[in-house]
Amino acid sequence: MTLLDKYELLKKSIPLLPLYNGQNTENCKFTDYTFNSKNCYYCFGGFRLEDSMYSITSMGKNLIDCYYAVGCEVCYECLDSNKCYNSAFLYDSNNCNDCNYCALCISCSDCFGCVGLTHKQYCIFNKQYTKDEYLIKLAELKKGDPEKYLEKMLATKKAVPHPASQQYNNQNCPYGDYVYDSKNSYWCFNCYSVEDCGYGFDSGPSVKKSWDVYWSGDERNTIELSYEMTLSMSTYNCSYLVNCDNCTNCFYSSDLRNCSDCFGCVALTNKKYCILNNQLSKEKYEKAVRIIKKELGWKVE
Repeated sequence: MTLLDKYELLKKSIPLLPLYNGQNTENCKFTDYTFNSKNCYYCFGGFRLEDSMYSITSMGKNLIDCYYAVGCEVCYECLDSNKCYNSAFLYDSNNCNDCNYCALCISCSDCFGCVGLTHKQYCIFNKQYTKDEYLIKLAELKKGDPEKYLEKMLATKKAVPHPASQQYNNQNCPYGDYVYDSKNSYWCFNCYSVEDCGYGFDSGPSVKKSWDVYWSGDERNTIELSYEMTLSMSTYNCSYLVNCDNCTNCFYSSDLRNCSDCFGCVALTNKKYCILNNQLSKEKYEKAVRIIKKELGWKVE
């Protein structure tokens, strides 16, 4: 039986919490995989989420029914949007304020039913108005049927050419989609504030020099020099971790908190030099890890 076989048996032998909310999470009811968040209800996969409900994989404040809304505030029914404020029914939009029923808009404000606009203000269904005209027209629109406005905008969206990928404020991030504020990253999707990374999904912020990272990231500390991370925060030089937080030099482990130099461990807190949850001295740990790595095919000097 290999160490990985023993690790799988260890995972099955230890009871784990049915829901997981990360450290620094306060008053979050019916939430799961929510980190550094406060006063949330029925939210899942949230980072730095406050006073929000019914939102998934979002970051911001006062969000309702949002999905992949990053850095947004006071928003309702916003999808795949970034740094938007006081807006509703936004799709694939970035840095927009006071916009409603809009899609593919960048740096716009006070727009209604618009698609594919950049640096525009006081527009309704892509038609330019003066401020006074816009306010009068908007008051009339608020009395109408919201479903019809949404249908009209979505029909226009289908007719407007879309960019090859949704990116905003990035540098050298090819072959990815929905990537924001990132640099030198390859094949990343739904990521923000990642740097020198590859094959990242649903991750950020502050992920650096890491590959194959899924749903991980932490603003407090950096995920760095890590590989195959899932649902983890604040790691350095780690590989094959699941649900781990604030760990260094840990491998093939899950549900660790504030640990370092652990191999094949499950549900430990404030531990060091452990293999399969067994405490070792530093010398015995280092000797055993060298043997294990060779058995797993790792290159050991």
